[in-house]
Amino acid sequence: MTPNQIEYLLRSIRILETVGRRGSFSAAAQELGMTQPAISQQIAQLEHVLGLTLFRRLHRGVTPSDAGQILHTAAADMLARMRTAMTAIEASNVQTNLTVLTDYGFAANWLLPRLADFESQHTALDLCLLTTQARQTGAASDQADISILFGKKPDAAAGACFQLFAEEVYPICSPRYLAGMEPVTSAGDLVRGRLLALDSPAQNWFTWEDWFRLAGHPMRQAGSRNSLLFGNYPLLLQAILHGQGIGLGWRPLIDDYLQSGQIVLAWPEPIRSERGYFLSVNAERKNLASAFRQWVVEQARSSPFSTAQ
Repeated sequence: MTPNQIEYLLRSIRILETVGRRGSFSAAAQELGMTQPAISQQIAQLEHVLGLTLFRRLHRGVTPSDAGQILHTAAADMLARMRTAMTAIEASNVQTNLTVLTDYGFAANWLLPRLADFESQHTALDLCLLTTQARQTGAASDQADISILFGKKPDAAAGACFQLFAEEVYPICSPRYLAGMEPVTSAGDLVRGRLLALDSPAQNWFTWEDWFRLAGHPMRQAGSRNSLLFGNYPLLLQAILHGQGIGLGWRPLIDDYLQSGQIVLAWPEPIRSERGYFLSVNAERKNLASAFRQWVVEQARSSPFSTAQ
């Protein structure tokens, strides 16, 4: 069958179904955007090819013959199947996966414990969680729909990027460790404890030296008796949980541990900066990311210390 023949057959099926359903050449012509004579001619040609009378012409409208009714039913069924198939194809081409880029600490200590709530509300959406060591804000990565990264407040030109959490850093330890220390009456008293620190602190993260200086007790004056260094923050956090000493804790990464009582604040006053966690959406995928963005903002706002807009 040639392309022209295929086109003729498909057009004839469409016209046959419409005429049979509307019961009038004029009504079918109006629906299909054709003229009444063109519809009449198309049906006449089809009847000639088949050697059958498909419609009986009445004073007003038409009615299908027995053969016409059989073909109309088959045509209507075929078109319905094609519409169903096209709908399925279109649905299969719709992106249903959402890629979120963040750092490991935010993913492990804040996002993952809450993610089941989002998945229960959006069961058809598949999440892909990417982690990075980057500490910078700005537009979402090309490979991600949404980025939640730590860094400085972006310029106004950075686009749709806004702050979820401001940087707040507290000295934290386990309840058992705090109970075994002498009473802490000033920030400077913390130097008597075992200070847990990163061996190679990532750029833009506060160090113990920063903390004591901003708290008004320069570390060089106090002098630390001992310390324990770690290569990454997850290991340091585990050491804190196991009562090995005092470390620095970033909100919101420590919120769940504080709420559960696994860790406590060794000193209640934090140090702060203009840095924090900022959320940005890939402009090309903003429609897909809107549900996740709204959910993250609501989760952030539920925190008593949230700075989410």
